[in-house]
Amino acid sequence: MKLTRTTRTGAALLAAITLASLAACGGGNDTPAAAQAQAPAAPSAPADTRLKVDAITVFGDSLSDVGTYAVTTGDPANHGKFTVNPGAIWVENIAAYYGLALTPNRSLTMDKDASYGATTAVGTASVLGGNGYAEGGARVAALPSESGVGNNQLVAPVATQIDHYFATHDKVGAKELVVIDGGGNDTYAQFSAVCWGTDDNQLGSGKTTIAIATAQIESAARAQVANIARLVGHGAPLVLVASASDWSGNPFGQYYLSAAYQATGCYTPVTATQIGEWTARFNQILHDGVAGLAGVVYLDTGNAFADVLANPQKYGLVNTQAPACNNTTPTSSASYCTASTLVAPDAAQTYFWSDAFHPTPRGHKILSDAAISLLDQTARPGAPN
Repeated sequence: MKLTRTTRTGAALLAAITLASLAACGGGNDTPAAAQAQAPAAPSAPADTRLKVDAITVFGDSLSDVGTYAVTTGDPANHGKFTVNPGAIWVENIAAYYGLALTPNRSLTMDKDASYGATTAVGTASVLGGNGYAEGGARVAALPSESGVGNNQLVAPVATQIDHYFATHDKVGAKELVVIDGGGNDTYAQFSAVCWGTDDNQLGSGKTTIAIATAQIESAARAQVANIARLVGHGAPLVLVASASDWSGNPFGQYYLSAAYQATGCYTPVTATQIGEWTARFNQILHDGVAGLAGVVYLDTGNAFADVLANPQKYGLVNTQAPACNNTTPTSSASYCTASTLVAPDAAQTYFWSDAFHPTPRGHKILSDAAISLLDQTARPGAPN
């Protein structure tokens, strides 16, 4: 047990009193100095053997994108993150906890198809070189991606993001924290392929069945396990893995998965229950697949948010059903949400959703708090060892 200063002071005082009593009684030949030398030494504090993080790298999708689409906003103060800008997202909070920062690895411009006619241009990509590889719209390993902003043949899947990393790194640093998420865009892609008949599996429009979609989800989960195993195999000492998010209850899901919409808007209905089952299947494969990998920490995003959605007042939230942002130009994406487009002045902190799909800075803070609590068991901030 570690002794506090008060405990040590009390022990020293007790020793002095004891010595004084012995001297008064004429007992013993020890001097006070000798008696103190014979007193048991206070136990030293155990060494902190947790990894002292000195670098961070992030892979994933829009949940972890730190500004891939900044150039599309036309506003230097708006980094184009999928939240209320310029608010911090969860991986930025984690980086800051370790005294580090994140910048985007690439820059993507707006695309005429993905942005629903907001531009006539074809989206492009250029390399910036930062440590934030996550790109909004990324699937785990497949194309097309699912961005509502950039060119979906150029938005890099998570597996490709890792390729980009290893193109300039031989291995992961010995004190480097890696954060990786993915899977939400894979369940969305299957919803789109089944409900709307889009060709997200490169099988032809309208060719994806529920059974095919389920197999695609399972394949994506195995690909994410392979992504993580690759990082560990290249020396990653600590990998934080975020589970896929179940988007069936967000504002998008509430509308497009409703019985009313399904009855008229889908070629083949895809219910909220189906999205939940796909997400659970993805996460089970992911969880089981990384369980034996050294240094991997699994973050269950569903658990992190369950209490929030059940007890919003506990977290200072007044709305968990509607978006905090009302921007429509150039699109309704949270990439273009700022304080000037909020439905209420404090909505960035009192609403859970920024747009129909992505958390506000308050929502991100709740997730990063959960992540840091897990990481504290194996890692600590500070200068390199």
